[in-house]
Amino acid sequence: MITLHIEVPYASFRKSYARSFAESYPLPPPATVYGMLLSLVGEKFRSKHEGVRLAFAYKRLPQIATTLRKLSRYKYGVPAKQSKLGNAPDFIETLCDIEFLCWVDSSKEKQDADTLEARIVTAIQRPDKVDRYGLLCLGLSDDAVNDVSLCRNVEDQWHRLLPSIGGSIELPIWVDHVGSAKTRWNRYRLESEAASLNTNPGNDDWEWTEIIAP
Repeated sequence: MITLHIEVPYASFRKSYARSFAESYPLPPPATVYGMLLSLVGEKFRSKHEGVRLAFAYKRLPQIATTLRKLSRYKYGVPAKQSKLGNAPDFIETLCDIEFLCWVDSSKEKQDADTLEARIVTAIQRPDKVDRYGLLCLGLSDDAVNDVSLCRNVEDQWHRLLPSIGGSIELPIWVDHVGSAKTRWNRYRLESEAASLNTNPGNDDWEWTEIIAP
């Protein structure tokens, strides 16, 4: 198990059923964080590290800004419709000042090759060994990541994001990018009070989020 410290100045995580007003999830979805980690290690296939487990804790609840920007609506639609109506200015919600910890556990990965956990350590400590391209982003291509670093000791106080059947936050853990029939969801609650973290994920009431394809 490794712990990562991640900082992103701003990012937008458009809700799956948002239409003209692009509402954002209040926190980065686990599916998006997993995609960012795959990008970090230069992996092009989502299913490569299926079974990896993630857990999260946030420094604060990100603030939400509403901005006017170009929005793509018909990415997988008819080309003629996309060129005329697909890219137009509209309001979009953007999360600001995102800072969180991400625990990565590869003990239950389905592949026998190098684990995601090991590849992340290599990517951070020996980036010259990683074959990848472009900026590292959390979601959209302009939501650049400021920092991804290994966290040896967890200091300060954090709000844990806990899987909870009755939680008020619903986030996708696997996204069906063509339609939505195969998108997988999980419900969470974010602790209202920040606290020092004296336990690891998997202990007490802190369950892992396992990345499993449909």
